Amino acid sequence: MPADTTPMMKQYLQMKAEHPDCILMFRLGDFYEMFLEDAKLASRELDLTLTTRDRNKPEGERTPMCGVPYHSVESYIARLISKGYKVAICEQMEDPALAKGLVDRDIIRIVTPGTVIESSMLEEGRNNFLCSICLQEPAVGVCFCDISTGEVSATAFAGKDAMEHLWNELGRYAPREAVLSPAAAEDPELRAFLRDRLDCRCEPGAEDRFERSAAWALCRKQFRTGLEGLPEQGEAAVRAAGALLDYLYTTQKTDLSHLTAFQYYTSGQYMELDLTARRNLELTETMRAKEKKGSLLWVLDKTKTAMGGRLIRSWMERPLLSPVPINKRLEAVADLTGSAIARDEIAACLREVTDLERLISRVVYGTAGARDLVALAGGLGRLPRLRELLSPFQSSLLCGLRQAIDDLADLRELIGRALVEEPPFSVREGGFIKAGYDQDVDYLRDVMTNGKSMVAAIEASERDKTGIKSLKVGYNKVFGYYIEVSRANYDLVPDTYIRKQTLVNCERFITQELKDMEHTILS
Repeated sequence: MPADTTPMMKQYLQMKAEHPDCILMFRLGDFYEMFLEDAKLASRELDLTLTTRDRNKPEGERTPMCGVPYHSVESYIARLISKGYKVAICEQMEDPALAKGLVDRDIIRIVTPGTVIESSMLEEGRNNFLCSICLQEPAVGVCFCDISTGEVSATAFAGKDAMEHLWNELGRYAPREAVLSPAAAEDPELRAFLRDRLDCRCEPGAEDRFERSAAWALCRKQFRTGLEGLPEQGEAAVRAAGALLDYLYTTQKTDLSHLTAFQYYTSGQYMELDLTARRNLELTETMRAKEKKGSLLWVLDKTKTAMGGRLIRSWMERPLLSPVPINKRLEAVADLTGSAIARDEIAACLREVTDLERLISRVVYGTAGARDLVALAGGLGRLPRLRELLSPFQSSLLCGLRQAIDDLADLRELIGRALVEEPPFSVREGGFIKAGYDQDVDYLRDVMTNGKSMVAAIEASERDKTGIKSLKVGYNKVFGYYIEVSRANYDLVPDTYIRKQTLVNCERFITQELKDMEHTILS
């Protein structure tokens, strides 16, 4: 590191050394900046202008840099993710205006193709899967997770056809990113299949990430259900799930409490088709144009919600084999087709239900805004009507759905009391908390909007109490708010005043009331 490296650049280089496989977006004021090789790569991939801060240095010694505005960073990250890159977001952890010296910064999240949750980067009718593959003799384990919806599924295979079964499952889920055990990472056929046929990013994993006891500990900590009664070969699936959780904890650095259920399935539950058969049958996309229009899914998908779109896609990609669940679905279909009016009312009701799965994930991540919360309450508000519309049906599947619906009335009531009906797009704009919801918020809002009149009122009140007609309430950046009294009236100053500054012709004081108001306004 050169001797003239600035403290800020040292901070950047330290962050970059900890995440060498990521493009590091480093927050500087209203921009996320990239430097050195990251800047060159980003300028090429994002069509950004390459610049430098070292214009006084010879051209060969300058530090290349480029940046994007913080308010539009999502679109730039989306473009990088679509090209298979990982992006580490380094955020300012304190207000630069209040920081003493170098602003404290830290990596708050690493965005990868398999860990995207932002709606702008996702296709609403399709899952975005991250997978983990554990090649551990005598079995092969694989775990799939969509963190934008909270879905976690896993399975394992043994025997001479284990790898063939694995490839078929990978073709079924089409993951965007795969965490590989050392043995899986060293398998050239598997890596080629993932990279070339599925366009899946491969992330090599260390052996300790797939270690048995560590994997079981993580899974027991994370999942409330699904770990009981696993078959012997299910051990490999648990190792894969543990490695996947470890990768998520490392990259997301946030609460993952929406991942609650571990769903283990066996190969006999679903019809197994290889990738070639899936493409030839054009189940979800056409062979030539690679688009939904013209496929079997396009013909059958009449769903009204994003959640329904993902569900019918998953049903088509995983056709059932057991007659019992097949007949349950058929009974439900017969119920609905036999009552056209009720079916149309249900469809109309579902049109107003928002994508609750992905909204809840953003709430858990802490990235949901006021509009997301209002949308969540609005979607939940349609559930009582949906439950009512399902009441006449007798099929076991529809009865089970009706009984399982929880419209979370207490949550809807809380959101309705707390937030305005049409909140602003950004939290930074303010004005999204309803008047009367919180006394402190109302007071702060009053101070922000009526600060000048409050100062005038304090000035008038102090003049009345002290009898000093020339008393003034003022403000400067050094001392904050103060009461100014001329020397001629110094004998009228009450004992409650605290001397702050002595000038030639006057004295300046503060009171507890002024200190409280100043703290409220400035904080």
